[in-house]
Amino acid sequence: MAAKKAVKAKKGRKTKAEEATSQPLKASLSSSLPGIILAAGIAFWRYHSSGENVVINRSSSSSSDVTQSPPYYNPKPGSWDDGYYSSPVPDQNIPSTYAIIYPNGGIGEPTEAIFETEQEFLSAGRLYNDLGQIVQSRFHFENGTALYSGPTKPGTHFQWPAVTVGHKRPVPGVVGGTGTQIELETLTEPTSDPNSDPRVFYVHNFLSAEETDELIRFSTADENQYKMRPSTGGTHKAWNQGGSEARLTTRTSENAFDMQTKNAANIKRRAFRLMRMGGYREELADGIQILRYELGQAYVAHHDFFPERQSDDHNWDPLRGGSNRLATVFLYLSDVEYGGQTVFPLVDKLTSEKSEELVRRLGDAPSEEMLKNFVADAGLKTNSWEDKLIEKCYGRFAVPPRRGDAILFYSQKPDGEMDRNSLHGACPVLKGTKWGANLWIWNSCRYSLCSVDPLNPVGELPEEMSAPYEGGYVG
Repeated sequence: MAAKKAVKAKKGRKTKAEEATSQPLKASLSSSLPGIILAAGIAFWRYHSSGENVVINRSSSSSSDVTQSPPYYNPKPGSWDDGYYSSPVPDQNIPSTYAIIYPNGGIGEPTEAIFETEQEFLSAGRLYNDLGQIVQSRFHFENGTALYSGPTKPGTHFQWPAVTVGHKRPVPGVVGGTGTQIELETLTEPTSDPNSDPRVFYVHNFLSAEETDELIRFSTADENQYKMRPSTGGTHKAWNQGGSEARLTTRTSENAFDMQTKNAANIKRRAFRLMRMGGYREELADGIQILRYELGQAYVAHHDFFPERQSDDHNWDPLRGGSNRLATVFLYLSDVEYGGQTVFPLVDKLTSEKSEELVRRLGDAPSEEMLKNFVADAGLKTNSWEDKLIEKCYGRFAVPPRRGDAILFYSQKPDGEMDRNSLHGACPVLKGTKWGANLWIWNSCRYSLCSVDPLNPVGELPEEMSAPYEGGYVG
């Protein structure tokens, strides 16, 4: 890149340190902006007047016509990487020369990069647009577009940028069970502050009614080795054994596992594509855990990841080349009239200042009298952990179930650090029955499925899933 200069930070909550430095940064930008524009203009003039050959495959060139974009990859509809790669900007006859680049996930100081040649663009490494697509060349974005760096070390993966609460985008190439395109909606705004929100998204149109019905049916079917039973402990060995361990008093639901059906396999593959993983690997996924919450049942606030020192027979710390749960796609298999939300007790309740539409959709708390009656009807004791959780469910950030939709939240930050702010719980069901399902995705081979060295899980990632990546399309 010919030039790379810091620009103003992404909108969002700032730490005190960020507040203290924002004014000098703005002043610096004001003074440097003419230079940036001039440099971009010079880069454009050099390219347009010199007849520079467009660099193709990094080592050869086949065209001196700058009105022609280099050949690009156009996946077949329905293929694994359908929608993974950007298309050229329509009617763009000259290459773009600068972009605003954010770190993976959009957290941290962005930079403004100037690309005088195609080679310089490719040397920047993999870049994504807001739709989670790999940008293939300078003809695939407009000047000034916000782009996002890809993951930079093995064991880390692309993470969707939040942009702003309420931001909704289609996920190209990924359709739900009904054939409708999946949409991803931002629910929180994580920042570089250690106490910031976790990364949470609402996933529209993920499942069809037939898929939800089949998951529910199989959970109680005689042919299911891991059919419905009281929910059990969350140790690594319990999950590996399909949940065969002591019953928990802080999780009063029942659960089953679907580890074998075609329906479950299709849903898991869809979740991997939603997350823009480079392929599907069974060793990076737990079996789908199906949950049934009857009246009054709930799950205390918890993390989905395992402690970094969970056991000595596996490296659980992604910061040290280990593996752990990267993200959860929680599937809503039914509607619930009251209660049953997924609550994030460390996240402030959403206000209309952030998004009026989201506040309406997430719903208001019932009146104090209604809530008191619900608690009594559910047989919950005053000051029990369930009763205390209800206070969080209506006083903090919570997402109500809606059949066929899902939420995606990350247990790891983009650099592999475990996100302790991803604490969440299942609110007591106050009227009706809640059906849901957990789909956990790991950053590298999960516990007991590393075939070479469980103390070095990232070493077993296939090339197409092991960062860092070269820029553009690598066939």
